[in-house]
Amino acid sequence: MCSGPEHLAMRAGTGQPSYCTLHMFHAPRSPNDPVKGLGYISDDGHLFECNKPVVMQQTFHVIFIVDRSTSMSSTDRRPLPDAPMTKKIQKSANNRLGARPRQTTGARPDAYSLIIFNEKATNVLTNDSKSSPDQLLRIVLRTKAGGSTNFLEALRAGQAVMERNWSTERMPIMIFLSDGESDVPDSAIQDVCRSAVRLGKPLSFHSISFGPDSSSSYLWRMANLALEIQNNAPRDPLMPQGGSIPSSFSIALDTVRLAETFLGIAESLRKPRGSLIR
Repeated sequence: MCSGPEHLAMRAGTGQPSYCTLHMFHAPRSPNDPVKGLGYISDDGHLFECNKPVVMQQTFHVIFIVDRSTSMSSTDRRPLPDAPMTKKIQKSANNRLGARPRQTTGARPDAYSLIIFNEKATNVLTNDSKSSPDQLLRIVLRTKAGGSTNFLEALRAGQAVMERNWSTERMPIMIFLSDGESDVPDSAIQDVCRSAVRLGKPLSFHSISFGPDSSSSYLWRMANLALEIQNNAPRDPLMPQGGSIPSSFSIALDTVRLAETFLGIAESLRKPRGSLIR
């Protein structure tokens, strides 16, 4: 049976189960084979005459913009102890940079990009939706901390990645993490957000300070400007009521709170998925 959650409502007597239409004990079909009319082939080779479950979900292009300036080499914050992959991370980055978020889920309908920055911005990963968590981690661990901090260069790089990889099927999410401060004009974040609106979907922007409150004013300002533009943007007709993820600013004073912050953002991304199910 198709695993789409709309079919599971049959327990309450309202669901419409969808079963594989191929003969019993059939050889697995390739998910890339064309399908006539409505339907899809599952990853394990079954043919269903219904919408593919992932189509019924909100999907995202999540763009991580992570500070890698010299201060991120400080060892006052380190990877979470006893977390998956911690030992591997500690070998390369047993510091603030190693405490950054990492992808740990399996099947991923979303796309991910990673930009690291100091005085310059570097695209480490762009619009990836196929790499396994372990492959993603190996890519991320190639980066080292060093240099100064330039928020403007980071925002410009994030905007370029967002625009070049725009998809009408994915909501843009930008997560900006820094432990420092950088003078950046309001117009920089406004340009990023207005570009997303012009392309068809408002940007959900989340800035996270991994440093003291006294070094967070620009991160706070960027999130507030993003939220203002997001709230005033025309409503996306494909977005269900209440499905928007408001831009936010957070302070993470230690590794545990940083993990909690990212879990909170991840949870906010899950809610619109459920609201799209019919």
